[in-house]
Amino acid sequence: MKIRQRRIRVARSKALLFIFEGYCEFEISVAIAMLRTTHDLHTVAMTDKPCRSESGLNTLPDLTIQQGVLDDYDVLVIPGGDLAPIAEAEELFEWVAQFAERGKVIGAICSGAYVLAKANVLKNRPYTVTLAEEQRNFLGCFTEENFKYEPVVIHNHIITAQGHAFVEFGIKLNEMVRDVKPEQSDFYRGIRNAMMEKNIAQS
Repeated sequence: MKIRQRRIRVARSKALLFIFEGYCEFEISVAIAMLRTTHDLHTVAMTDKPCRSESGLNTLPDLTIQQGVLDDYDVLVIPGGDLAPIAEAEELFEWVAQFAERGKVIGAICSGAYVLAKANVLKNRPYTVTLAEEQRNFLGCFTEENFKYEPVVIHNHIITAQGHAFVEFGIKLNEMVRDVKPEQSDFYRGIRNAMMEKNIAQS
């Protein structure tokens, strides 16, 4: 008699990627490619309508911020892009503030740090953002003395990055929530491909 083995499904951690009209997809490519190995990744937006990215990709959100139950998710990723569609999105800023209050990991890259500034998450912490000093002053939500022109800035559970540092941003964000093997970070940094090297060595 055959005994049917029951598969036990282990619950995975969950991550959210915030998307909006004009979001920059390359900036979060490494972050989400690495996150998907350990997290179920869901897209979240202001509404349930498709968002067209900076490069013209139409992305249908899985959730709206009204549906996104904050306690279900461990990570929030915010890309940069055209800020105009979310410049006055008070509901979004309040939602992000609540996520931050829970001590969850939040990563914002390029102009995406604007969302954190509007949510008062950057008020007393160092940060970076791909906006010139004139732009930061005009927007009126950034604490200028805390700005650092560095590729990546990490303070407790918040990580911000310059847009050009998207690879390092993705790696460092993942290191904040899980163990990242050296061969994984080497691959995304373009240093080496351990799988190919192993295959070549065996042939």
